[in-house]
Amino acid sequence: MVRADTTGPIVQVRRRLRARAEQIFDLWTKPELMARWMSPFAGTVVCRATCDLRPGGAFSLVMASEESSREVSGTYVQIDRPCKLVFTWIGPLTNNVNTLVTVELFPRGDETDLVLTHERLPTSAIRDGHTKGWGIILDHLADAVPRDF
Repeated sequence: MVRADTTGPIVQVRRRLRARAEQIFDLWTKPELMARWMSPFAGTVVCRATCDLRPGGAFSLVMASEESSREVSGTYVQIDRPCKLVFTWIGPLTNNVNTLVTVELFPRGDETDLVLTHERLPTSAIRDGHTKGWGIILDHLADAVPRDF
């Protein structure tokens, strides 16, 4: 059963990235670019991504390393290119609870401040795991920027 909590622990992670907001937005919304960086694993990673970028459209991610695999999916709630992306996030690591992720992009010349907020997490332990995971994922995003643009 999937439930949509409106309360619960929250994760918030910030990064300044050396790329324009449009470039960062594309990394979040184009499957071929998402597959290059969207993973909480170190080392060799295989990621498959699909997305139907429209409000109500679905996305799915399969992130795998040699030791483990993560599957998540969700739907897009708000798309405001290049400033804001809001989507649900559900998978085994959220106890199949429908959570909410907001990615905000604030242009700073040739750089962009990114603020990721993950809400509606069901427990503090899940929040702690997602805090670590999002930190690693955003490090991978930062590493992907120079190579992709």
